[in-house]
Amino acid sequence: MITKFKQGSYKLFATAILLILVLSAVLVTNAIVDSNASQATDSKEENTVSSFQIDRLIPSSKWFHNLDRALAFSTFDFKLPDYLPEGYRLKNVDLNENFSKANKADWIEFVTITFVSNFGQQDEQNFEIKASKGNGTLLEHQLLWGASYSQEPGRVPSYRQEDLTIASMKGIMYTTTRPKYKKKPETAKSFVWQENGVTYSINYYSADLTQEELVKVVQSFALPEQVQYVDYKGEGNSFPLYDETDLQEAKHILGFPVKFPFALSDYGLKVSDSVMQQADDQNTGFYIRPDADALKNSYRVPYNSSIYEINDTIDYYQSKAPIVDVSKLSFMHKLVINGIEISAYADKDHIYWEPIHSDNNQLKFKTQTYYMWKQDGIYYTAFFLGVDKHQEENLKALVIAPVQ
Repeated sequence: MITKFKQGSYKLFATAILLILVLSAVLVTNAIVDSNASQATDSKEENTVSSFQIDRLIPSSKWFHNLDRALAFSTFDFKLPDYLPEGYRLKNVDLNENFSKANKADWIEFVTITFVSNFGQQDEQNFEIKASKGNGTLLEHQLLWGASYSQEPGRVPSYRQEDLTIASMKGIMYTTTRPKYKKKPETAKSFVWQENGVTYSINYYSADLTQEELVKVVQSFALPEQVQYVDYKGEGNSFPLYDETDLQEAKHILGFPVKFPFALSDYGLKVSDSVMQQADDQNTGFYIRPDADALKNSYRVPYNSSIYEINDTIDYYQSKAPIVDVSKLSFMHKLVINGIEISAYADKDHIYWEPIHSDNNQLKFKTQTYYMWKQDGIYYTAFFLGVDKHQEENLKALVIAPVQ
């Protein structure tokens, strides 16, 4: 709407235009100074402000591999469990906002802490904690596993609810009455309660958390600085890069300076995500799971591109070892860019990336091309999902990017 807005046509004298420009420059300068001064007085702002910026598709949605990084971005205080059933560990901490009504009448911000046991195995188990504030509710925003909420008049709820007190916390237990899923034949449940203006919920399946364990979890809730028995450091897990703090941590883990071009060539591809992908992590399910730590940057085409399809992307990896097994790919050709020899491979069998589904639920096959090279002792891989035109120009931007 902003881009379509048209200013009225006004005739201004040259002196008036010059005056406006001067005043605008002064106001912008003052705004920047005031903003920087304000940021310097807020410890949480200091943790999130830097020259390192990525324009993500949904900037209000963030995920973290540990609690400390999440707290640096959180806008409200909340409690969390200081007890976990045997085998469980921290998976991720997510920060989100939701609203669906005019003027954000049902706006809600919430923290989701997910715990996992037997990650990646057939018997993987999960449960999650939510802490929320706002005008909306977890129920109406469809955030409770044990309840399916519908605002349609006359619609029969597919859940039952009962007042319940657990560990002195008076709340409501929601239990789904939907048919059980094949993958999860257990019953989905959600226990919800309020404390000090914050709404909490525990979402779980009956087979993943016993009643006795549920009581212990609720009973253990404490402020972050009071936690003693649960590890929220997330060591060894992958994490996204949001600012200079994350970039420096990624370089420390990798052990080498990285290339970080924010845009490629002249075709509108800009970095939309960056993840420090640690080998054998316990918190992500990426298609490519490298055997060595790797920094992964994703470049997405602009929504109004006339060259590429909307879901075309380039994933750019850098690590101390190759991230894919070329024996599983089909060799295409070699090329040289700025004296660097690059090998191109096709993934005709979709070994590392499954076909995506189109709007009509039909499988849609995009070309999958891997460019791999070694430069100054570091292995680089550029995975092109689509992006069929001008590949060498986009590739060159990655090859010649300086390290930092």
